[in-house]
Amino acid sequence: MKAVDAIKLFGLNNLSIESDLPKIEQSHDIDLGHQQPDQNKRDQIYYPQFSQKLREEREAMSVHYSIFYCLENSIRKLISDRLTDEHGADWWKQPNVVPQNVVKNCEDNRRREIQSGITPRSENMIDYSNFGELGEILRCNWSVFSDTFRDLGAVNRILTSLNTLRAPIAHCKALAEDEVLRLHLALRDWFRQMGS
Repeated sequence: MKAVDAIKLFGLNNLSIESDLPKIEQSHDIDLGHQQPDQNKRDQIYYPQFSQKLREEREAMSVHYSIFYCLENSIRKLISDRLTDEHGADWWKQPNVVPQNVVKNCEDNRRREIQSGITPRSENMIDYSNFGELGEILRCNWSVFSDTFRDLGAVNRILTSLNTLRAPIAHCKALAEDEVLRLHLALRDWFRQMGS
């Protein structure tokens, strides 16, 4: 494993550990320095129309969103960096590097954003992909990534699980307790796959 990958892995692992700190603070009524000091004041200014229950769910879900945000973008960066090293800067457009169904879906997602009149999220087409599509890119280029991950089948299973867990977060629904555990296990499994 490259030193940069090890540092990223360390950071993501810490993010996973941090996700339980708010629950510990709340259940033991202690301040571990994890909460923002003006959070209650901010809630009174910006969120008074929302119930306390919704605000508490929002806070709990923000940690899971942060994990997904960091993980999904770190996987995109890993793929982009390695395929740029292997195939050059235009790797996305080269035949047999990115599966055509992934290319088409990402192009469709970008086109919908442009046609909606909103600012496109990125110029990089990989930023329009999801966990499942990232898995397809890894699978298609396994010879490039086989020194980074232990097992292709395990990587596919983990990414499929993460893609399923992503839906409630993307659609603003609380994760059930079992799904939170599943998220943390999937994250640990991912890190384990990147271990040497």
